[in-house]
Amino acid sequence: MIDVKGLLIVAYGEEFIRYVLNISDSEDLDEFPVNKPEEVINLLVQFALQSAQTGYVDVNLMASAQLATYLPEHEMSLVVYYRKLCGGVIDEKPSADDDPVFSALNLIARDIWPLYLISPPRGRRGIGFFAANSSVIFRHPELNGLSQAFMDDSSLSKLFPDGASDRVAPEPMMESAEWVMTSGHSGTRQLLGVLTQLLYDARLRVMLEGKRLTLDDLSRALKVSLDVLRRLADGQTVEVPAVIGFSGIKLLEGQSIEFTDGTLRSVRPDEMDHLLSGSGNAGAVYETTYPLRLLHASRGDLSASDWHKPFQKYRARIDEAIRSFEYSLEKVRLSLLLCSDGSNLIAPKEESRLLFDPTTLGGIAQWSVSEHIPSNTEIADGKSDEVVEMYDLIRKKHSESLNIAMKRLLSAASSRRDSNDALIDALIAWENMFGTRSETTFRVTASLAKILEGEADARRDLQRELNKLYAVRSSMVHGAKEPGPEAAAANRDRVIRVAIDGLRCLYRERPDLLAMPSEERSKAVLLEG
Repeated sequence: MIDVKGLLIVAYGEEFIRYVLNISDSEDLDEFPVNKPEEVINLLVQFALQSAQTGYVDVNLMASAQLATYLPEHEMSLVVYYRKLCGGVIDEKPSADDDPVFSALNLIARDIWPLYLISPPRGRRGIGFFAANSSVIFRHPELNGLSQAFMDDSSLSKLFPDGASDRVAPEPMMESAEWVMTSGHSGTRQLLGVLTQLLYDARLRVMLEGKRLTLDDLSRALKVSLDVLRRLADGQTVEVPAVIGFSGIKLLEGQSIEFTDGTLRSVRPDEMDHLLSGSGNAGAVYETTYPLRLLHASRGDLSASDWHKPFQKYRARIDEAIRSFEYSLEKVRLSLLLCSDGSNLIAPKEESRLLFDPTTLGGIAQWSVSEHIPSNTEIADGKSDEVVEMYDLIRKKHSESLNIAMKRLLSAASSRRDSNDALIDALIAWENMFGTRSETTFRVTASLAKILEGEADARRDLQRELNKLYAVRSSMVHGAKEPGPEAAAANRDRVIRVAIDGLRCLYRERPDLLAMPSEERSKAVLLEG
């Protein structure tokens, strides 16, 4: 005998089941099949059983496509009709808006928004593409009118040059063009996919606000998503939401740290799959923005020999946009790491990234495939002010001459699984601070000892210790046996700690040295009184 309740909850999630079967949050789900229309329960069970046999796609594609079926005789979709059969109140048809594109999108949203309540497969990567799901709008009666209104729009029509703006095409939603975006996700875009993503982008915006999804909130967010797309079509750079999932750190519920360019906060339970690409390792979320711009749109001919020229033309600008964004993330990560006390490192590692691109199905989702996942260190409430102060110092005073030190120290502390690899990374950070073309070992270790210790004897002792750590790397590079696991871990921890202390000292106490090349920095330290 089938456990109906268990099957439906697993397949669709409790929130969707409560909506479609009209069960309030205060009601117990144990008895829900008893007083509900049999045809509704049977069809939901049928879809769930069919989906269970398809593996990865699950309910998100098969059941959503079926439940989105529009019923002309009832003027609503199947999922909304089922809620009505179960005695639920349904959303009224939205009134007309001065914007014909938004009006048509909002009518479609009224029929398909409950499908966004369906829970995605747990722990699956990249589910956004399937959750967006073009099939839910493909057969809606408003789609042709929406497509034509889109192509008649003075701004939006620029996205599909030489399109069908002067004719009523049999399938205007099949318009396509080649786009080049500053996100790096360029290529063919179809109008159907763009319209689908506009709706899903609005759904993500509601989730980012931490709100429970309703048609009213989706409609409000849809206006924002549509405005973003129009501005992109007009050639503007638009700051779109970017959500970063960090492992290596943990913020408790209600905790947050406000940076100049974003907010670091705790992870909400309902955003793991959609906003964090299924990464269960994230202990904190960083909300910021990405400068998205459409650099080029053309009809394109992929059979032509020069089809790739627009992509090559803008490659440098794309690389710079991505580099600048990642540079800002590294400064946030470094500010946290430099506030570590003792061996308890605050070492954030990027596990996932989602850019709210209203032109790409599911948004632009990336996730880490690294085997190394640092343990999540809780950040005490009292640390927030210290982290923000350190971030402001880095943001205002960081010099490109220390970029290598920043990157290698972050790698050593958060990304390297092998202790000896982490040691080498951290020692490179030392060299980027005080390295020279000659007498490198002495100049680096002596410079670090001088800025980290105030007394002569303590400086000599530290310099000798650092020199021994340097010798470990030299021995490994020249073929000597690697240290055992315990010694390697101890060496790693020490060189990372020294690198943290060295950079922290430069930012806080010796900002006069920051802009110098490493050799000049070393000379200035060693020759001063």
